[in-house]
Amino acid sequence: MAKYKTEQLANIQVDYGIAYVDYGEVTQKLLGPTKGGGTFDASQTIRDLEFDGKQGKTKGMQYVDEINAVLKLVSLAITNDDLAIAMPYLKKTDDGEGNINFTCDSSSLGLIPSSAYFKNITMFAKLAGGGFKKITLYNAMNEAPFTLAAVPKSEGTVNMEIYAHWESDEIQTLDKLFEITTVPTIAA
Repeated sequence: MAKYKTEQLANIQVDYGIAYVDYGEVTQKLLGPTKGGGTFDASQTIRDLEFDGKQGKTKGMQYVDEINAVLKLVSLAITNDDLAIAMPYLKKTDDGEGNINFTCDSSSLGLIPSSAYFKNITMFAKLAGGGFKKITLYNAMNEAPFTLAAVPKSEGTVNMEIYAHWESDEIQTLDKLFEITTVPTIAA
């Protein structure tokens, strides 16, 4: 029978995750409430370098062409802040009476402005031994289609797929796409 080290058992992720928009910034706010936790996916495109005499996959002859990171979660909130996250391409206007309205018109088409991207989206996942894994996606923006269903005897939900984005003017520098760290507490 396998014996697990205490460290391995302490690092089991338990319970749901909690997510923040612009964590650590003056614009920080809690995202949600969410339903069903969150899922972080990091994917890469690896290209095998071709050379004469190649017998198959070869150590040292693979190249990472692309890396993508996404945080998938289901939000129960449809506040103005949540709508702005869910549909970053909309025009947000104040009607003068304190009501915020969202409009989708022909000006919503075209290049998405830099202001639609958040500095970060951060999810904390609780560990069995105490502390949290902190997963931060930089230059984050939702790219999931917006759907809001009013369902009898249930809550309306908004699915989000919040992608991390590289800085377009800093691709060749030490630009961070995402970061995973271990922290003792959520300092909110």
